[in-house]
This record gives sequence, structure tokens and C-alpha cells, in this order.
Amino acid sequence: MSDTSGIGSRPLRSATARWRGRAIAYLTSALRNSRRAIDEGWREDWPQRFNWLPVLIGIGIGIYFALPIEPPPYWALLGLLPLIGYLTARAIDASQVAVMTLASLAAVSLGFATAVIRTQSLSTVMLGEETGVVEVSGQVTRAEPVGKNRTRAVLEDVAIDPAPDGALPSRVRISLAKAPDWLRPGEWIRVRAILRPLPPPVAPGSYDFARTLWFDGIGAVGFSMGTAEREPARQSGGLVRRFSTWMAAVRKATSDRIRAQLDARAGPIAAAFLTGERALISDDDRQAMRDSSLAHLLSISGLHMALAGFGFLAALRFIFAFVPAIALNYPVKKWAAVAALFASFGYLLLSGASIPALRSFIMIAIAFISIIADRPAVSMRVVALSALAILIVMPESWIDPSFQMSFAAVVGLVSAFEWWQRRKSPVVATGVLSRGIRVLGATAATSLVAGLATTPFAAYHFNRFANYGIAANLLAMPVVSFVIMPAGVVALLAMPFGLDGPPLQVMGWGINVMLDVAHWVAGWPGASWSVAAMPSLALVLTVAGGLWIALWQQAWRAAGIALVVAGFIASFFGARPDLIVARDGRNFAVRGGDGRLHLLSARRGAFGSEQWLKRDADPRAVRDAKGGDDVFVCDAARCTANIDGRDDRKVLYALAPAAFANGCEGVAVVIDETVEDHKACSTARLTISTDLLEREGAVAVSFSGQNLRWTSVARERGFRPWVPQ
Repeated sequence: MSDTSGIGSRPLRSATARWRGRAIAYLTSALRNSRRAIDEGWREDWPQRFNWLPVLIGIGIGIYFALPIEPPPYWALLGLLPLIGYLTARAIDASQVAVMTLASLAAVSLGFATAVIRTQSLSTVMLGEETGVVEVSGQVTRAEPVGKNRTRAVLEDVAIDPAPDGALPSRVRISLAKAPDWLRPGEWIRVRAILRPLPPPVAPGSYDFARTLWFDGIGAVGFSMGTAEREPARQSGGLVRRFSTWMAAVRKATSDRIRAQLDARAGPIAAAFLTGERALISDDDRQAMRDSSLAHLLSISGLHMALAGFGFLAALRFIFAFVPAIALNYPVKKWAAVAALFASFGYLLLSGASIPALRSFIMIAIAFISIIADRPAVSMRVVALSALAILIVMPESWIDPSFQMSFAAVVGLVSAFEWWQRRKSPVVATGVLSRGIRVLGATAATSLVAGLATTPFAAYHFNRFANYGIAANLLAMPVVSFVIMPAGVVALLAMPFGLDGPPLQVMGWGINVMLDVAHWVAGWPGASWSVAAMPSLALVLTVAGGLWIALWQQAWRAAGIALVVAGFIASFFGARPDLIVARDGRNFAVRGGDGRLHLLSARRGAFGSEQWLKRDADPRAVRDAKGGDDVFVCDAARCTANIDGRDDRKVLYALAPAAFANGCEGVAVVIDETVEDHKACSTARLTISTDLLEREGAVAVSFSGQNLRWTSVARERGFRPWVPQ
């Protein structure tokens, strides 16, 4: 028996040994090739290292915003230590690895210091608590319609009567009902309104509107209780403030004129293209643009600035070509670049100078300067310089979705362009059909690259992404590039002379075609997917991998694929809370036995409920997510619900002491909204009281086996200047 067993096992052991040997040889070869690729990449990609400077500065900025507490101002000085180490390493001729390591640390420290200095330089005063009806007066510096009967106005030099306790904000944003026709930036107004503190996130980890408003200098929000009235002008700010207010007035007048000459469908979108004012776009059109991946067209960014700037450049060169004496003897291309630079700056001011528009202008300005200096106009260095300029001046842009998505698209496109320029292109036919195919191919490739680059950010920030973006952009972009934007630029140039009507009509026709494409594509099966809230680590890994692929040029860039895959896998490990309680305690949602969230009320806190569903990848409308009698059992004093349909995960929502009359056996979580004294529920594992909600904000609870974990908005936000204490 033993001999037979031994004879039979020899071939098996031999085969195993052969496979082990092959595996070891393959692994050894892979490691050797990887080492060779790293050595070659480090040597050949050394000139590309500058492109990583804004990334490293951004890492420092990200570290600052991730801190749970506000660092003291002197921490900004710590950025000097790595810089001193870097300069010392350069002076003593240290190794390249040491120099690069210290340079990277210095860049990260610089980003951190920049964020600290920027925050400390601001003096935004926030309203501490909601006021009653007060009289608010101030100068209108921004005003844009947000609905048929409402206008959102930003007031500066605010006076509040009667004045609430504590320091008062000097800048507030008020939603005005039935704003008068004369209302425009520069006017001084008085209005009765209710002011509120800056709105906190509606759930732990959701978008922090208060942070954005705080960096914009706004310390309170509110809504009017009557019609605004004119007030005598008071002493206003300096020259910059007066110029900004004047430009805002020009912007509003331009938007009003555009909308007045076009129909209700095309007018708001034409205004979005030319002035950046998007408030009056209908919900249906906005949703169709989003689901078809055309929503990027509604934000003035690289596409609009490039079409306007380079279109103006091309038009001037075309005009110069009709005068041979000038075209043949003078640098008309450089002249056109200078004129296009000023035209682009005017377009930037008219558009409101948003972050995407500012980023795009910096890029196109560097491109025009490169043309003037006989340097390449499109390169990754141009992108890096523009990112660097914005991050140094406004480091808070690093965490802004519009900044992230616009730069992701540009980095992807420039990287693809540089790769295409380096490859050996075959001889291409010059026929009309061939050129048409090349244009369609370039449009499809542009849509594919930009779509892939922005998808992680769309999934992370907006919990959805479009599946047919390539098709939609392939159909719409020719209309945008050759009809809408050229007609819009002509309309702006002709507007001072009153000749903007015909080009605006052409623009409106193109917009209607674009909207037809958006609605058609959005109606395809599976046009968009909802994505559950993903952990920040997933986005960090994906972005790191994408940047590694885009910024390097040698074979080692392929290592970034592993990071992208790791980020994709990590996106499935986001926490999905089983219970969410609103900050005011008047509404909550429980996860039912069907795995979906069910709302106690579809009317209370509708905006927050909508965001809860989005973060849960739930496409239902708020009204459809309201739980029925099979989820909530309610009477006058209480409501109960079972998380995941389990009796050992019962939630008790108490409105009166009578809710505890029959005890609370089996209750895991109590949401205590009572105001009278009563006996506590001793068996509950977590009691969410009104005091806790007021202190912590919205609360999210998760169950894992027998473990209960909870977090809150306050725990996620930390103690920062934009968080009321």
C-alpha cells in the first residue's frame, strides 16, 4: 500500500514543483521588470515633477480641512521647517531621493500653511441663533432670481433692528419674495425678514453649505416677510467693492435682456452660457441635462472660455487675413492673442468669476501668453500653473466639487492630448469625409476622457453618474461649439449697439436642439445610476491613481491602475446608516426589512429627506419613501419602528411622557422629543434627546451584529471657524 502511494505521489510532487518554480520565476521576472520600469520612469519623467507641485500643496490643504479642530495660527510657521531642510539638502548636494522627499514635504507644508493663513485672514461673523421678524437693511451686491416669485440677494454693510445678542454679521443672504423691478446690485434696501444661522449638513458626512458660505463672507441666511423698500444710500466700500457691484449690475441686466428676447425654455440656459446665472432653468431641463451628462455645459468653465477666447482669436486672424499688407508683415497671431486675452477677461467678469471660470481664464491666459512668447499653448505645465495660482489665493477651492471636476476633466484631456502628440500618427487622408470622421472621433474621445475623469467626483459628491454621456456629448457638442457659443459671443459684442436680437435667436435655436438631445438621451433605459455615499478613502485612492496615470509619461504610469481599482473596491464599503434623525428631531428615517429607508414624514424637512435618499442610492421621491403602517406604529404619544424588521432593533419616538407608560422593553434607540420630566428608558442602548440634537446636529445610527455605532454632524465637522459653538 505504502509503495503504491509513494509511486502515485511522485508525479503530483513533480508537477507541484514545476508550477512553484514557474510561479517563482514569473514573480522574479515581474519584480525585475517593475524595478526597471521604476528606474526608467524616475529618470525619464524627472522633468515632469513640477506638475506634482499643486497636487502636493493640495494634500496639505486637504490635511488642514480634515482636522477635527482649528490649528493655532503659529502652525503655519511649521511649513518653514521642511523648506529649510530642502534648501539645506540642495546646498550640501544630497541624493536626489532625499531632495525630492524634502521638497515634497515642503510643498505639503506650504499647502497646509496657506489654508491656515487664508482662514485666519477672514473675519466672517456668524449669527448665533434664529431671530424673530427683524428689519434688515444693506446694499445689494448680488441678486439673482431663484424661482418665479423669489430672488436671492446678498446684502453688505448690514444693519439689523432690533439687533440680536452677540456680534452681528456684516454680510447676509436673503430670499426675497416678489422682489421689485428696480432691485439690482448697488441698490440700498430695507426689508422685514427672519434671519437664521448658516445651515449645517443634513446628515453626518453630507455637504457643508455653511463652510462654503463662511468662506464667501456670508454670516447668516434668511427669508423676507414683506416687500423690499428703497433706502437712502450710505457710505459703501472701496474701489474694488464698487467695481464688483457695478459688474454684478451689468451681469444682471445682461441676463434679464437675454431672457427677455428668448422663450422661457432657452432664455435661462442662454443666460447660464453667457453670464453664469442658472437659477431659472426648469427642474425638468436641469434633470435631463444631469442624466445625459450635459450638466457641465451649464457652468462656465474651460469649454466656454476656450470657445469664446480661441473663437475670438480665430475671428481676428480671419479678419487680418483680408489685409495682406498687415497679415504678411506683422505678427497678427500675437496681436489676436493679446486682444483675445482681454476679451476673455471681460467674459470672466461678466460670468461672475466663479471658480471654474477663474480656473479656465487662468489657463487660457497662460495659453495666450505662451502664444505671444512662441511657446506651446496646451501642456500639463499650463494646467499646473493655473491650479497653483488658484490654490495659493483660494485654498478652499481644493474641496469644492466644481474645482475638482473641472480640473479632473482638463488634466485628463491634456494628458490624452500629450499622449496623442507623442505617438507616431499615420498619414491621414485630407478628404471631407475623412475630416468629418476625425472630428466625430475627437469629440467622442473628448467626451470619453472627460467623462471618465469626472465620474468619481460625480459619484462621490452627487451620488449619481450618467451612462450615456459619450452619446449625448457626441450629439450636442457640435451644436454647442459651432452654433450656441459663436452666436452667444456675437450677441454679447452686438448688445451695446442693440443688435443682439438675431444672434440670440440663433443661439436659442441651438439651445433647443441641445435640450432635445438631453431629454432624448435621458429617456434611454438606465440613463443614470444612483450611487450610495462612498468613503473618502475611495475618492482619494481613485484620484491618486488617476493623477499617477495622467501626470507621468513613462511605463510606470500603469501602476496607477492598481490605485484606481483599489478605490473602486473601497467605494462599496461605505457606511449606510440604519437610522437617521434630523437636527430638529421632527423627522427620522429607518431602514426597513426591504433594505430601504422609510421616512416618518414626507413633509417635514423635505430637503434633508431628499439628501438622505440620494446618499442611500435611493431614486424614490420623498413622498414615495414615506413609511406606512407596516413600518411605523403611531399614536398621539409615540411612534415605534423596527430597524431591518427586527424586534431587537426597535426605535421609540416619544412625543409625550405617556410614551413610556407601558415601559420600553426591547427598545434599542429612543428619540426623545418630550419636554416634561419623565422616567428614562433604562433598557435603551442610545437615547437621542433634543439637547443632544441641538448640540450634535443630525444623528446617524448603524447596527453591525450586536454592536451599535452612532455619529453626528458635529463629530464629523469638528470645531472649526465655520461651525457655531
